[in-house]
Amino acid sequence: MIITTRKINIDTNASSDEAYVSVINITPQVHKQATEEYITNGIVTLFLPGTTAALATIEFEEGLISDFKNIWSRLVPRDIAYKHKFLWEENNAFSHVRASLMGPSLVIPMTNKRMILGQYQQIVLVEFDNRARSRQIILQFMGE
Repeated sequence: MIITTRKINIDTNASSDEAYVSVINITPQVHKQATEEYITNGIVTLFLPGTTAALATIEFEEGLISDFKNIWSRLVPRDIAYKHKFLWEENNAFSHVRASLMGPSLVIPMTNKRMILGQYQQIVLVEFDNRARSRQIILQFMGE
């Protein structure tokens, strides 16, 4: 059993749309890290430290990304009163709530140094914050 840890750094921007959702396809960066690993078969765990962004898989297609952004405006609106704003004088409580609903991690199986993803399935970083951030994604590879 081999366990190794790598990192990917991504600078995000606050979304310019009213939903405040940026979806960034990180599949190529994760794939590159996987092909450079000593592990042939196993899993890769992705973890995103932070509380205003999340990780997911999605078909990275313009129409679906638009639908995905719009659903967050309806599920967790940014323009309602949140107690976080009054306690911390920050106006990003919606970002924290959205990220907690989605989650900070993924586990993806690997075979022959390739991640097992569906034909149209990409790995995405979803930035919910209302300001630019420097994100670091931790990749932990486990296998043989």
